[in-house]
Amino acid sequence: MLSFFHTRHNCYCAFCKSPRRIYRRKNISFMNVVGSALASLVLMFALWQQYDPRVLIVFVICLAISEVFVKIRWRLSVVCRSCGFDPVLYLKHPEQAANKVKEQLDQRRQDPKYLLAKPLNLPAIPADKAKALQEKGKGRLVSRSI
Repeated sequence: MLSFFHTRHNCYCAFCKSPRRIYRRKNISFMNVVGSALASLVLMFALWQQYDPRVLIVFVICLAISEVFVKIRWRLSVVCRSCGFDPVLYLKHPEQAANKVKEQLDQRRQDPKYLLAKPLNLPAIPADKAKALQEKGKGRLVSRSI
């Protein structure tokens, strides 16, 4: 099958290396525009029973709604479900991303449904590098606390 029609992409989490699937597109495509045009035409005939220039306003609203849903779908698929790593948040605020991963791992440690689950492949930091980072005041390392 053509790669044009594949909407999801197989990849690995940058933090825990677990396999996952994310959506390729974070913006609307041509097919979303066509769908919005068809939806606006159906709404036009349902509301006014004939051609009406107000259909352009309905078309723009349908485009905006589809853009919002595609963005939300992409944004939710980027976050790892295993460890909670968010690469978009990491680019803007690495400390908040680290706190989010730490909270997710603490919650995973407390939840009994993960007792028999496959352990995560968390990055290992050598002891000398971890000690140097902690001396610099970077805080507690997540991978050393597990």
